[in-house]
Amino acid sequence: MTDELGTIGLDPVWVAANSLVDGRSPTAAEFAGFIGTGQMSRNARFTLDWGGGPGPATVVVKVPSAEEGTRTLSFDHGVYRRECEFYSQVAPLVDVAAPRALAVHFDEDGQDFAVVLEDLVGSEQGDQFTEPSDDQLVLAIEQAAALHAPVWGRTDSPALASYREDAEQRAGVTSLLPAFLDAVFERLGPGLEPDVLTMLERFAGLVDRWQQLRAEPVTLVHGDFRPDNFMFGVAEDAPLIMVVDWQTLTLGLGVTDVAYLLGAAITPERRRLVEHDMLARYREELAGRGITYSADQCLAEYALGSLHGVVVATLATTMADQTERGDALFTLMLNRHGRHALDFGVLDLVERSEK
Repeated sequence: MTDELGTIGLDPVWVAANSLVDGRSPTAAEFAGFIGTGQMSRNARFTLDWGGGPGPATVVVKVPSAEEGTRTLSFDHGVYRRECEFYSQVAPLVDVAAPRALAVHFDEDGQDFAVVLEDLVGSEQGDQFTEPSDDQLVLAIEQAAALHAPVWGRTDSPALASYREDAEQRAGVTSLLPAFLDAVFERLGPGLEPDVLTMLERFAGLVDRWQQLRAEPVTLVHGDFRPDNFMFGVAEDAPLIMVVDWQTLTLGLGVTDVAYLLGAAITPERRRLVEHDMLARYREELAGRGITYSADQCLAEYALGSLHGVVVATLATTMADQTERGDALFTLMLNRHGRHALDFGVLDLVERSEK
């Protein structure tokens, strides 16, 4: 198969040569179709021929978006680089359950990347529009701690250097977000709840201060920690959960991932019922890994984290390929994350911090 943008990861010969298992590669690979609902990139499944020998029947290869604008923006903002470096450098440092990478290719000058991943046969992708069960939420909370705890307080590690936001990057978000919000209002405005819309307009003038309040990084943050990026085991021999899509990985407050998960994965009514228990579970998981995190600090930083979802949904609306499902997803996220921030009066807290 050839790709209109020359993506090496869609070349069956390259895939076969880079699907190494126990030092062996298959004799051939064949494109079997695209899978998943990615907005920023594509996942291609390939079948493998091992010439009668042992080996996995399939692999999944993650490659850039076919939309040139999305592809360029993603390279410019380091989206693809983050994921490639996660699999090549960071995964061994943390305990989170993630697919095994068989090969990683990154070519910034040529605007191309490919990650050859084990195919999670027996697992099923979560769905933002179908609420996870409490048991699935707990699995996700456990994985958040498994990601955060091993590097908690160790963000000066050279292996994590490229994930550290500097003042210039934060200033970029501050300057761009108001314009991006205008684009969001034009595209999704009719679907936004009136008080959420008002909150978003107000947030545009407070982004800088919010950025400063959460500026001190504590650990790695997945950044897009939601059901669409979880693979839940449905077969007996499949892992209970695997976390995928590492393109938004950054350094920050770990509980931001928990706020993002609970803020959009479930209805506000259900979130209010379970969020304190889930935060307690998160703290227990951290404590079991040697991290002390007070309830008061956890809750305060969780509240700040409610606005992370607003930022992600805003940026994704303007950067990702536009689809009907995507617009519905971003509308749902903005309404739920906005409601989350309103419940905690976060913008009032941000404003008071300026005085």
